[in-house]
Amino acid sequence: MNPMDPLAPFELTPDQHRAATELERDVLLSAGAGTGKTRTLVARYVHLLAQGLNERQIVAITFTEKAAREMRNRIRQAVSDLAAAPERDSRFPWLEIEARMDSARIGTIHSLCAEILRAHPAEARTDPGFVVVEEGLGLTFKARSVADALGWAAGDPEGAQLFLCFSTRQLAAVLSLMLKRRLESAELLDRDSPEALNQTLLAAIESLLRLQPVVEGIEGLRSLAEAGELEEDAGPSLGPRAAQLLELWAELETALGGGDLIRVCGLLFRIRRETLQKIGGGAKSRTRAVVYELQELYDVHLNSWIGGADSKDSPPSPETDAAWVEQLPRLEALFDQALSGYRRALDARRALDFDDLEARALELLEMPEIGDRWRERLAAVLVDEFQDTNQRQRRIIDALVGNRSGCLFAVGDARQSVYRFRGADVRVFRRKRQEVLAGGGLAPEIELSFRAHAPLLSGLDDFVGPLMGREATGDLYQVPYTSLTAHRVEPAASGAGPHLEIVLGTGQGAEQARIAAAHALANRLVELRLDSVIQDWSEVALLFRASSGFEPYESALESAGIPFVTVAGRGFYQRPEIRDLVNSLRAIADPSDDLALAGFLRSPAIGLSDPGLVRLRLNGGLPRPMRDALAEADHVLDPHDIGPARRAQAVLDELHPLVDRLPVAELISRLVGRLDWRAVLASSHARLWRNLDKLVEDAQASELVNVSAFLEYLGVLREAGVREGEAPAGEGGSLQLMTIHKAKGLEFDLVVLADASRTSPQRAQPVYLTEELGVAAAMDRMEDKPTAYRLSRALDDEQSQAEENRLLYVATTRARERLIVSGHLNQNRGGLSAAGWMKQMLELLGLEPKALAERVGEEWTVKLSGGAQVRVWNAPESEPRRWHQPGSTTAWPDSSERPLYQVMPAIPKEETDPDLDQEPERTWRATGSGRRAPAVAVGRIVHAAIQRSAIPGSPGYDRFIENEAFREGLVDARQRQSTIEETTELLGRLAAHELWTEINAAEVAQREIPFTTFDLEGRVQSGKIDLLWRGGEGWKIVDFKTDRLRDEASLTAAKNHHGKQVKRYMQSAANILGEKPVGLLCFLDAVGEVRLVEV
Repeated sequence: MNPMDPLAPFELTPDQHRAATELERDVLLSAGAGTGKTRTLVARYVHLLAQGLNERQIVAITFTEKAAREMRNRIRQAVSDLAAAPERDSRFPWLEIEARMDSARIGTIHSLCAEILRAHPAEARTDPGFVVVEEGLGLTFKARSVADALGWAAGDPEGAQLFLCFSTRQLAAVLSLMLKRRLESAELLDRDSPEALNQTLLAAIESLLRLQPVVEGIEGLRSLAEAGELEEDAGPSLGPRAAQLLELWAELETALGGGDLIRVCGLLFRIRRETLQKIGGGAKSRTRAVVYELQELYDVHLNSWIGGADSKDSPPSPETDAAWVEQLPRLEALFDQALSGYRRALDARRALDFDDLEARALELLEMPEIGDRWRERLAAVLVDEFQDTNQRQRRIIDALVGNRSGCLFAVGDARQSVYRFRGADVRVFRRKRQEVLAGGGLAPEIELSFRAHAPLLSGLDDFVGPLMGREATGDLYQVPYTSLTAHRVEPAASGAGPHLEIVLGTGQGAEQARIAAAHALANRLVELRLDSVIQDWSEVALLFRASSGFEPYESALESAGIPFVTVAGRGFYQRPEIRDLVNSLRAIADPSDDLALAGFLRSPAIGLSDPGLVRLRLNGGLPRPMRDALAEADHVLDPHDIGPARRAQAVLDELHPLVDRLPVAELISRLVGRLDWRAVLASSHARLWRNLDKLVEDAQASELVNVSAFLEYLGVLREAGVREGEAPAGEGGSLQLMTIHKAKGLEFDLVVLADASRTSPQRAQPVYLTEELGVAAAMDRMEDKPTAYRLSRALDDEQSQAEENRLLYVATTRARERLIVSGHLNQNRGGLSAAGWMKQMLELLGLEPKALAERVGEEWTVKLSGGAQVRVWNAPESEPRRWHQPGSTTAWPDSSERPLYQVMPAIPKEETDPDLDQEPERTWRATGSGRRAPAVAVGRIVHAAIQRSAIPGSPGYDRFIENEAFREGLVDARQRQSTIEETTELLGRLAAHELWTEINAAEVAQREIPFTTFDLEGRVQSGKIDLLWRGGEGWKIVDFKTDRLRDEASLTAAKNHHGKQVKRYMQSAANILGEKPVGLLCFLDAVGEVRLVEV
């Protein structure tokens, strides 16, 4: 296309370059964490453009919206960089491509499926105007469909037979899971056959019977018996059991020859229970050696599903298996009912879900004429994160590629396949890799990591490698650990070793021990921050196996004064501020709900006292409806409770008539405004404000008008465990808490594997859906489980454990500089113990919990085989250390002494003052429509930098400023660079000014402080003050402005305009502080210099 090499900016390694430019063969690139998989895919995309393909002939797909956004931005950025080349001849073709990139097919596989369906609505039997149903609403539809289907079964003579074997609750759970995986369920029910079950059962049984030690051991015992030496060799205790073993084994061989596999399973159970026990026999007894080995092999291969080792185990039951065979057609009919109800709910909204998108797109692509048409349109198929595919998605990709060599380019890492709960199957990736190799394609493995430094990777080899396992097995879901090679030899300047740490807490019982571990970690993080090992809190992430582990760590971080944001978890709808607001919404919708109304009255926005609540409820000694009592509140309550009661009545009277007439989002917005909820939260962290806004956004996304439906929607989200995070922090500078799944694709200087002592029990599912055994459910009204269910659970547990190992790999490879493992030791009657990953790690290091407890507070250093060291510290009980840096808080002085919620006086509706500055709207396109730095973006970035004390030359400044520029949507390289340069110039002026010196020397300095208070006219005013500090002359307020002022007249006009706002801030601060501060306007670009103006 042009004389310059378009791949030069990517700085690819030879292996990456070879993969990116290979056009004759399919490429499946397997690459470890931090090795540049996506960068290589972007380079491949650019190379295809350089070879003459246009953006519509290339499809680049991945499997999550987040990954798709990153891929899209990186490809666009690469094209923009080439379009900004200094040579005109080189630049011109890329400028044309840049102008067309909005039409590029870069997105999720579901967005591509939607495009295919909309292109062929008639063939797909789909409304071309379909919408994709929101996840939470889809769950609500499924829950209703399950309830309706159960009602149908109860009234149907044949369907009612299901309740003989299933409780209503169990049947609902089975049906819900089948509906969640409805395409797999339908497919497995259609092809259900006894032959498949028998083949899988036989293979599982023969996994033991064909082992050479088993075959030789039984032959050896038979030889002893035939020679009359068995009893003498075994001894009086073991001899009879050895003889019984041979009798049962003979029966087993007969049953096996007759194909009676259920009887074979029952005999194996008896063999384990009655004969394979480590009792009796002399040290030199051959019988003893055989029996002992058979027991160990049985427990490894069969005990997980046949049982027998535990006295509580029950044997496989032919009666239960017969009952399951009889019930399966009835369950299929029930599933069809639920599926039809769900389908009707979607059709009523002209909606499809993700399963529909995949199934219907695949059906279209497998039609020869439509498949050929799409293969003509698409010359190249690029797939990122290929390890996250399921079999159906892989078939879609195969249909797009067809038989064209060189069309497919896919990247992935089997070790990072951790989305099994979404249907991803790591075996799909590994099978495809085998196919590519067998077909002569290119399938290199790249292990050069650009993320972690060499000492850290060396430590992970010896620390994580043994836990994950290095040996390949025949099972494709068992992915072995392989070492990475570090591109970066040395750690960063602040990264003195050891780079691996274990921080422990000890407590009585798991709950107290977990709290102790969280506080120990918080103390360690404060210590690292004070030692400048941690340069910025945003470079630290706490990763959790489950979101249920967040709470003790959030409390510990709050106690330590460490700013944080919870990025994902189930806890959002359980937050106090959200719970109170949802409960208030419930009371508004139904004032006759006494419990909801009582909660509303006691909420922080109303503030009725507990005695007042009792008086309302029990006036005259008899309970009465709260709504009736509220109407007579003036005659019942004490004077201080009458005001809140009247306010509650007024809110009910105003908003109840609007229920189900306004969209829920609008109703919540009015409720928040009418109750001045932001004023209630004014003394707390700004993240609580953001969470209120997020609830409104969730309501908006639900598109619901009916409040009851919205409350049901929230209930389904909670019950289904939908991961929901807090609203993201707008100010940055916060440590992040997230699940390991949420962290995939991210990296941080310091990663904490938090709550590592938590076990991950393999809870039995109500039903299993497997390729090998089809649909297998637990019938809870039967004493035993069907054999198919037993084996399905064992297979699922093995795959789940394999994914646990991969999850550990993902967590530990997010770290650039340092990894800390945080967990607890549990003190109970049996002594001190560890669990989960922590137990495995301590065993690997040869450390006993008892020894750690005896030397509490001491630091241990353990050297790994490769030379890396691990620092181990079992923290003593101590006062929590606190982190404080001037300007790091967003609360008023001493606000930590105030309770989160306070009883508020009646506050009139907040009014907007026209004199106050309004938030400017962003007027530039994210793709970059101009080259000059947008003034609004410069202002926002400057304010963010001042809030974080990020000044040119300070640690992490360059990274922070670039991140903020991207946050503002400045994707165009030249526009972004121009903005960074202008921002840096303004901040450099401020750093050189005496004002900055005064602020840094202040006794107290706080930034971005929210406030809500009355102004002089009695109106409620809310806002944020840029910076408030106290020095020798008292309190001062400064408001920073980045206006481009080119002469003195412009400066005077700006002073008059902005001065009114500062005066408001001064008055609000005086109301709260009790003294009036000095107000300053700081213009950073006034005639090319900093000008400070006192208001």
